[in-house]
Amino acid sequence: MPEPSISAKEDHSDPQAIDVGIDDGYAAVKVAWYDPSGAIRTLSIPSLTRQGSLGVGSFGENGTVGGYETDGIVYTVGPDIGGSETRIPDYNLSRTARVLAHHALVQAGFGGKAVRIASGLPLNRYFNGGKKDEERVEQKVWNFAQPVRRLDGGQPARIVAHKVFAQGLTAAVDWFVEGKNPRSHKGKIGIVDIGGQTIDISVVWLDQKGELMTNRDNLVTEDIGVLDVHKILKRQIMSIHKVDHVSSEDLDRALTTGSIWIWTKDHSVQDEIAAAVRSVGEQLEAPILSAFGKEISSLESILFVGGGSYLFRDLVSMFPNAVTPHQPEFANARGLLKALSMRKEA
Repeated sequence: MPEPSISAKEDHSDPQAIDVGIDDGYAAVKVAWYDPSGAIRTLSIPSLTRQGSLGVGSFGENGTVGGYETDGIVYTVGPDIGGSETRIPDYNLSRTARVLAHHALVQAGFGGKAVRIASGLPLNRYFNGGKKDEERVEQKVWNFAQPVRRLDGGQPARIVAHKVFAQGLTAAVDWFVEGKNPRSHKGKIGIVDIGGQTIDISVVWLDQKGELMTNRDNLVTEDIGVLDVHKILKRQIMSIHKVDHVSSEDLDRALTTGSIWIWTKDHSVQDEIAAAVRSVGEQLEAPILSAFGKEISSLESILFVGGGSYLFRDLVSMFPNAVTPHQPEFANARGLLKALSMRKEA
């Protein structure tokens, strides 16, 4: 298992602190935690936020829209607000990621509570030259440790510890760890993590001691993902239907329902969706084949995770040894949670 980073300001004195895995993605923030029965609970919120206040601290059904202040800047977070672009350099180290993570924690019910969190970085940002990028990891720990104030007067979650792992590899933890016993396996597992902005590709295996191993020199990250489908689909809809703007929320609904509401009518966009998915899927195929090379047929399984696993079903079906876990969009969040708990128990 990749060695995690530990904040110098960790505080394990609070026995009530709750372990939470946070997959702070470009398209959505996913969180995972254990409920009192020991079952894993999950929650996803869209990565939509913009600077400025809508005039209230929190509104909408169940308070799904929230107002926050950090570093003297006010942000509004929630669906249907026309969020700003998350595809920015070092998004995971930005104020935007910080605010979105805190909003997800509040939505999961952790406002005012102590939490120990685990988060991730894309493979090419976690590793540098085959070694863990200590500076970047510590930057993320520092970023999430900065104060965030809720504008509705409520309390944010209190982060008392923060460990950072490599995205994609934590999906392997989720796959191998079932309860207290590791999943039975025969050989190496390929991991393809298709997210909003990136695809992370790796090969992992368990050694005789049950430790998760990988060849750090063969880890691949490419800047292409689900948001590229959004970009193409948006351009097609604007051209065909003569509109100047299509929101991220409308694109998400279109990808789910196959239609979009424009000019007071519901229009089918299934053909446009198929064309966009096919175009991006073809771009994803090359790095997968290149990363796995000649050993692709000898891999016990190729584990497809991330929200893109649903969207690129045709790509997944190309590989006879492909496996998609239950709710693949939460695989990294669950793996982060499990990795955090395993480190605590060790």
